[in-house]
Amino acid sequence: MKRTLAIILLINILIFTFAGCSNADKTDETTLVTSIATTVPPTTMPESTAKETTTAPTETTEAEAHYQEANPAPLYAHDSVTNILLIGTDSNSDWGRSDTLMLLSLDNIHGKIKMTSFLRDTFVSIPGYDPDKLNAAYAYGGTDLCIQTMEYNFGIDIDGYAIVNFSTFRKLINAIGGVDVYLTEDEIDYINAQVAQNNQPNYIEGASEGYVHLTGGQALWHVRNRGGEVNGIYFYGTDWDRVDRQQRMFAGIINGLTSLSFDEVSNMAYTVLPYVTTDLSASELAGHISNAPAYLSYNIERATFPTDYWVDSYYDYAGSVLEITDWNSLRRDVATFIYENIE
Repeated sequence: MKRTLAIILLINILIFTFAGCSNADKTDETTLVTSIATTVPPTTMPESTAKETTTAPTETTEAEAHYQEANPAPLYAHDSVTNILLIGTDSNSDWGRSDTLMLLSLDNIHGKIKMTSFLRDTFVSIPGYDPDKLNAAYAYGGTDLCIQTMEYNFGIDIDGYAIVNFSTFRKLINAIGGVDVYLTEDEIDYINAQVAQNNQPNYIEGASEGYVHLTGGQALWHVRNRGGEVNGIYFYGTDWDRVDRQQRMFAGIINGLTSLSFDEVSNMAYTVLPYVTTDLSASELAGHISNAPAYLSYNIERATFPTDYWVDSYYDYAGSVLEITDWNSLRRDVATFIYENIE
């Protein structure tokens, strides 16, 4: 049992690190059914201010002309589902854009762990600011504004958060001895192209398609891969591909834990802890650990949003974005995946 508890402790620490975000129609949110057992009423989103070094867009003419702001969403919630927002940032400071936004849901009703990724280029309402890409909220107002923006637009109650940046991600993966991930030839070539372009020493050598053991630096290039030109080579890819890689990385970490001894897992957990910033209290972590036997039997399910109800659009200050055409339907799809039993 001690070994089981230690594994669950490490799983919770690791999964709390993965997160890095036509015109929209204004919808009537009263048509959205919120018949989950415990439903939280809509909240008023306070205006949030960014650090002086961060400048929010001030030109609103284009946004006002082309974008109809979504109404704040009613919040879905349930006492037996815990939602943790995992934020991966593109900076080594407490600010910067959120390169990864993943919601980890511990569903004790259906016995599942659910990973929900949100594409960072989704064009959303940011309380107190002009509409912008989803990943801009963290840059403008840190964790608080990021969570407010997620709840305001997607309607899922968030219980806590965890943050990791590029530097700590590398250290975290190295601290657990690396990770085994299934890679295609193209993905191997992408990692090696980034290593070459950035004058790094950690090439993947002698590997072909299949499971490859990655160091922290290699793993970081993999989870950031969405294609593009690297070191003179063009790689096809999308944000959907990138979040799929992030989710598969998580599965690889989980698979790697099962063969570890109790002492190995315990030592690893203490090594990893300093790399994670979270608002989860010791008692909350202890509560998750107490559910160890159940968690070990949970299935892992994953989804990415949006997949429907969007079109490509462009704004001078934001660049290319995914503009949502039906917020009600998108919110319902998100809630159905996380909670399942909505009417």
